[in-house]
Amino acid sequence: MAGIGRDGLARGVGMGVFILGVVLLLLVFYWAYVEFVASGALASAVSGGSVGDSLLAAGIKAGFLIVLGFVASAVANKGIALYQAATAVRADD
Repeated sequence: MAGIGRDGLARGVGMGVFILGVVLLLLVFYWAYVEFVASGALASAVSGGSVGDSLLAAGIKAGFLIVLGFVASAVANKGIALYQAATAVRADD
């Protein structure tokens, strides 16, 4: 059993970082849904402003949401890597 190389604190930190990344991903999806509903994209007619302005604003918001989603997935990936490193078999065990 000594060769398993389990470190409880490192495993806990890895799982915590992974859960943080998943929460951030869920938050980004929620923000995207709220922006989609608030933009009026579900409405039958677009009121005020030009179509180009609306597309530009939607594109900028989409860009920010893509960046936030990428960061959240990177955090989740780092949590998985920390967890795997904590459970890896070490040569000195």
